[in-house]
Amino acid sequence: MLSRLAAPLFCLAAVTGASAQAMDNRLSADISSFTLQEPSGQLSLHLVPSTTLISGYSSPFYSRNPQTGGITLHTDGLQPPVRGTIAPETLLRENSAWYFQQTSSDLEAALHIDRIPKNGRITIGRLTSQQGVIAELRVEGDRVLAIVNNGTSTQKVVAGTVYPQQTVRYAIHTTPNGLLLISVNGTTNHFSLPSAATTQALWFEAIAGEQGFHRPSHSDAARVTFTGLQVHHQAA
Repeated sequence: MLSRLAAPLFCLAAVTGASAQAMDNRLSADISSFTLQEPSGQLSLHLVPSTTLISGYSSPFYSRNPQTGGITLHTDGLQPPVRGTIAPETLLRENSAWYFQQTSSDLEAALHIDRIPKNGRITIGRLTSQQGVIAELRVEGDRVLAIVNNGTSTQKVVAGTVYPQQTVRYAIHTTPNGLLLISVNGTTNHFSLPSAATTQALWFEAIAGEQGFHRPSHSDAARVTFTGLQVHHQAA
């Protein structure tokens, strides 16, 4: 199986005919599977466990609406880049890492883009490992890009478009036979999991992150509200 997964990346897109009405298929925001990672001071991180988040934690970078359950992540250009990133980000990281060979796994998210940085680019989701990012979803203008890293090169495809209401619903799905499926607002792209992912523990991240050049000011900000957020690992 590993030799098969080391094959070059491929991508096939399928449009399902979904519309903005798909956002009405409610997806609840389950914070119990995540740890918050937010900027703190100079080049440092503040980690907040799910138990603290559930009890009502709030900060300049994280809040949760008690009526709707929506989770808002915020970052701005004055927050320092950390963990090798080139731009600031606030994220919810899955509590437990896993190996893709064990079971089918997926991250589902429904979100509203509240504020976009001046360069029009924002990161909203990621599949990653200790060695780096495996796959990432970025909004650039009205497009959502999927970037898949095979360790030596990257493949970038338009995975879908942002609805006029600035909403996005996406899913990142892996299977034990080495498939990586990325769905955005009704469009599904199929990849082979890169060889970089075959021997590493993986986890999902939901993100509000800036990309590329950004102004070092509070006014150049990224803010996303996740109205739905769930992780699933199928029983073996």
